[in-house]
Amino acid sequence: MKNLTNLLISLAIASILLATIGCETDNIKSGIETRVYGKFTDFYNTPVVNEKVRIGEYKGTFNMNNGGGEYFQKWIDSTYTNALGEYDITFKTSGEGTSYQLTLDDSPAILQKYWVSLPSVEIKNLGSSFNYSTNAILIVYPCNITFKPNNILVFPLRVSAETTLYDTTFEIRSNAQTTKTIFIDKYTPQNLYLTRIKANGLFQRATYTFPASNVETLTTQNITINEADFLDIKK
Repeated sequence: MKNLTNLLISLAIASILLATIGCETDNIKSGIETRVYGKFTDFYNTPVVNEKVRIGEYKGTFNMNNGGGEYFQKWIDSTYTNALGEYDITFKTSGEGTSYQLTLDDSPAILQKYWVSLPSVEIKNLGSSFNYSTNAILIVYPCNITFKPNNILVFPLRVSAETTLYDTTFEIRSNAQTTKTIFIDKYTPQNLYLTRIKANGLFQRATYTFPASNVETLTTQNITINEADFLDIKK
C-alpha cells in the first residue's frame, strides 16, 4: 500500500512538472522563399506612403498549463510602402523560427503621419505568395493647440488625444500659456484630454472637443483651461 501511495505521489508530481514545462515547437526549415505583398490605406483610400513594413521571426512554445505562445526572435527583412501605399517583399526562412509575421511600424511620435492599432499578421502560404491589405488606418495631420490656463491650482496636467501617439513630454506644469502639437484625422471631431492627480490621490480629467478639420494642412485651436473643467474619474 505504501508503494502504491508513493507511486501516485510521483505521478502527481510528474504531471505538475509536465504542465508547467514548456516544449518548443519544431522550427520551419530554412531557405523557404515567400513573397509578401499588399497595400496600406485609410478608409478613404489615401495611401500610407514611405512607411516601413517588416517581417518578424517568432518561436512557438507549448505549455500544458496555459497553452504556450509565440515569442518574437528577430527581424528577418523589411521594405517601404510606395506612393500608392503598396509594398512587395520576398524573404527566406532562417530555420530558427516556427512562424513569420508581418508588421507595419508605428509612425514616429514627433512627425506622426498615421494612427494604427494593427496586430502583427501571421504569414500563411510559406513557399508561395501571401497578400495582406487593409484600410483600417487613419492618416493624421498636425494641429497646434494653444493652452491658456486660467488660475489652475493643481499641476501637472497630462495632455493626451485620441489619435496622437503617447508622449511623456506632453505635460502642462504652470499657468503660463503654452502650445503643443497633436495629430488628428480630418474626418471626425476630436477629443483632447487633460488629466491630473490631486494631493489626496483623486484623478481628474477635463475633456475638450473640436470639430473635424476637413483639411490636410496644419490647423490651430485655442483652449482656455478652467478649474471647473475638471471632473472626478470614478474607478
